[in-house]
Amino acid sequence: MDTTALQEEIDNVSIAFYQNQEKEGLEQVSLLLPKLKTVTEALAKAEDDPQVLYYIAAMYQNFNCAYGQRDMLGMADCLQEYATSVVELYKIKYQGQEDGKLGKEY
Repeated sequence: MDTTALQEEIDNVSIAFYQNQEKEGLEQVSLLLPKLKTVTEALAKAEDDPQVLYYIAAMYQNFNCAYGQRDMLGMADCLQEYATSVVELYKIKYQGQEDGKLGKEY
């Protein structure tokens, strides 16, 4: 997984949501979520710290809540706060293993 490209994608989706471009943001996030799933699954399998697992669960819970309420700013904030941190954790965990790349390339 190219973490730099993933972070750029998170930023682009967040910008769409911050600019109230609901349709574009939702289309982009539908492509982003499977990539985040790959990252979070890899972290969940490799991580011994339960707080990391709670953090990942909180990310999905907050995003789902914002999505259910069609809260564009809430989804953007969740991506910027949680998803960015999860990608950084992944990057730290797998740095040196193919430069942060793991799993299927998108």
